[in-house]
Amino acid sequence: MVGYYAPCPEFDACNRLIQEYFQTGQYAQCFQGHLALAECQVGYFYYEGLGVERDLEKSFQWTRRAAEHGDRDAQYNLADCFYWPGVVAPMDLEEARRWYRLAAAQGHAEAQAKCRLFFSSL
Repeated sequence: MVGYYAPCPEFDACNRLIQEYFQTGQYAQCFQGHLALAECQVGYFYYEGLGVERDLEKSFQWTRRAAEHGDRDAQYNLADCFYWPGVVAPMDLEEARRWYRLAAAQGHAEAQAKCRLFFSSL
C-alpha cells in the first residue's frame, strides 16, 4: 500500500499547507488555503449538479472565489465561463484573457495552450 490517499495535486497542496502553516501554528493561513482548495470543487459540484441541485450561478460564484484566491484550475474554469458566451456569464474576452493568463502563469497547460491559440500570447 503506497498511501491512504491516491496521489493527486489537491492532496499535495494540502500537505504543503500543513507543513508550511499548520505545523507552525499559523492556523488562519492554513484554513484559508484549504478553503481555497475546496472552493473550486464546490463550484464543480454545483456546475454538474453532483449531490446538490445544479445551480450555475452558485457554481460561478464559488469558481470566482477560488480563482481570486489563486487556484489555477478555478482561474482556467472562470476564464472558460467568460470565453463561452451564455453558459454561465456573458462573453467577455478581456476577462477570459486575464484569467487564462493567470492560470497559465501558474503552469496550467490547458490555459497556456488557449493563450497561444486564442490570444497569441501568455
